[in-house]
Amino acid sequence: MGETDMAWSERKTGYGKGHYFNQMGLAVLVLVFLIALPLAFFPEDIRKFYLSEGGPIEVFSAAGYLIIVATLVREMSYRELLKRWYLVAIPIAMCLRELDFHAHFTTHNITKTTLYVSPDVPLLEKLIGATVVIALGAAFYLLLKNGLRSFVHGLRHGEATAVAIAAAIGCAVLSKVIDGAPSNLTFLGIHLARNDTSAVFEEILELGIPIYLAIAAFAAFPTQDGLTKRAAGQVAPNKPGSVT
Repeated sequence: MGETDMAWSERKTGYGKGHYFNQMGLAVLVLVFLIALPLAFFPEDIRKFYLSEGGPIEVFSAAGYLIIVATLVREMSYRELLKRWYLVAIPIAMCLRELDFHAHFTTHNITKTTLYVSPDVPLLEKLIGATVVIALGAAFYLLLKNGLRSFVHGLRHGEATAVAIAAAIGCAVLSKVIDGAPSNLTFLGIHLARNDTSAVFEEILELGIPIYLAIAAFAAFPTQDGLTKRAAGQVAPNKPGSVT
């Protein structure tokens, strides 16, 4: 078990658990407020800026992913960063996607098959896009392979890190459901127009992803204050378990 594993396992149901669950509850209130604010108080032009590309919500979302990366780089050893590079690569990719980097520098979105089958797209662009997609696919595969069992174990035992990750996944799923609802229901003969309300919910839920992942990152590592108290015998560490 490495240093990161030990740090994560010691953040189970004991020291600091309530603190991080309080943060998750506060995050819910913040997200509700950010949803209600444009719907109840903002005029249309301010609402559009609020949700626009490069607007405050998008910038805060991107900043949230950078906070996650900074936390991991600060807390993990160099050896652990090399071993678990995917933990850093994924939030960096999510940050760049939030800033629309996946569409700005190629003829088509790198996640669309059009980029790879179109004869008008240069071969170099196709190779770059394929490399990024393959690298991210490998990152998610390693994340699931090495972390799924620990994640499920954490949920069963009420670990703050696992619960925060679950909340982030919930935000991601809900935002995708809202985003895809108009097109997904068309084949049933149901036609829904995308409106300001759905756009607000989608964007704020996407902001919830880095917020909860940041809480998960904070909860995964003991604070310096906690380590100091533990070294002085004021806080009894939990029996460490195996966490990947």
